Amino acid sequence: MDGTTVLDSLKSQFPDAVTDALIDSQPPHMVCANVDKGEIVDVCSYLKDNLQFNRLSGITSLDFPEDGKFEVAYMIASYDHSVIVKLKAAVPRDDSPSIDTVIPVWWNANWYEREVYEFMGIYFDGHPEMTVLVLSDDMMGEWPLRKDYQEFPQTTAKYPYSDDQESVVEEKYPLEWKSWPSERHYLE
Repeated sequence: MDGTTVLDSLKSQFPDAVTDALIDSQPPHMVCANVDKGEIVDVCSYLKDNLQFNRLSGITSLDFPEDGKFEVAYMIASYDHSVIVKLKAAVPRDDSPSIDTVIPVWWNANWYEREVYEFMGIYFDGHPEMTVLVLSDDMMGEWPLRKDYQEFPQTTAKYPYSDDQESVVEEKYPLEWKSWPSERHYLE
């Protein structure tokens, strides 16, 4: 199966939901398309059930505050062919941004959706357990990866620098020089 076949199939099955679709000409061939957020579960189900896209590789999100929207991006691959599909669904950047969960299609969406919710505040309707993965409980609700987050990176990034940006690595974590051995011994 090639990218053109996948794209034609998506456009014929979902003529109003799939827009701005194109195929990257360089291998691996990637089909990129925008999808209406209300149709994301149906499109993903079709990809899995009819076109053998049986691997959800990741879900992430993008923040466009000047346009008043988020984009939730899905990377979908197949064990049967070398085409990769990238779907993007626009979600309004309002008080409670949300999109339907794709957990019924791919079980591993659970982790990706929780991470997107935790860092960007996009809720996944129908998700069975939106619990914290990484952030401490006191940071939940601050959405640290949004572009308008005021505290970034001081309270979110933990790096070995003091307030004046001088390295404290040598004080707290002494590093010692170790040279490679002149002879290497391999098991026979």
